[in-house]
Amino acid sequence: MIKHRIFWWLLMPLLLAGLVWLASNNEGYVLIVRTPYRIQVSFNFFLVLYVLSFLGLHYCLRFVHFLRWLPFKRRSKKETLRLKAGNAVLLEGMHALAEGDLEKAEASAKLAQELIQNTDLEKLIQALAAAKNKQGLLFK
Repeated sequence: MIKHRIFWWLLMPLLLAGLVWLASNNEGYVLIVRTPYRIQVSFNFFLVLYVLSFLGLHYCLRFVHFLRWLPFKRRSKKETLRLKAGNAVLLEGMHALAEGDLEKAEASAKLAQELIQNTDLEKLIQALAAAKNKQGLLFK
């Protein structure tokens, strides 16, 4: 990795010096003819204009791509935050179940099911309700 950086740090000044030397010794021009007009610019100016237009087009297209995917990324982030909140509530419900508080565990499972929207949680809620009913029958 360090060898690559040293190589590029040594190569860049050499390339820059070569580019400056070529640009200073270049007396060519570009002639664009479109009847009835003729445009004549220096070759160096044309190269700079060409590179800048390429970079401008490239970054404009990247910006359009970013804007195009922005709603999906926002929706995905909201989905991720919703799932994290659902997992936190489900973990809280599991702690309550381990402590023996079935009402809090069932409430947490219902809230987690609303947040996560998973059918497996429906089975968990039904099992908790059955356990609560069973506990209620035992202690009456």
